[in-house]
Amino acid sequence: MIIHCSVIKPGVRFNAPVFFEDGQNMFLGANRPAKPFHISALKRWNIPFLVTEGQILPDDYVEEEDVEELEPLEDDEDVAELEEL
Repeated sequence: MIIHCSVIKPGVRFNAPVFFEDGQNMFLGANRPAKPFHISALKRWNIPFLVTEGQILPDDYVEEEDVEELEPLEDDEDVAELEEL
């Protein structure tokens, strides 16, 4: 997919790496947000478009591996201990 650089805003993420127009040099890794310095670089270097095999991720997307699994409380002792804190 070809991405016009006007689509790249701070915080935008893709589910696959994004490359410069040569298709070899990476601009953004998968699931990595674009930052203001990325946008500045595109403007400074007059980059017209980028390429990716991915899609834009929604703002609220979270990868499963980034979510920490919590252990369930086993008895009232644990709750009492938390209340003390």
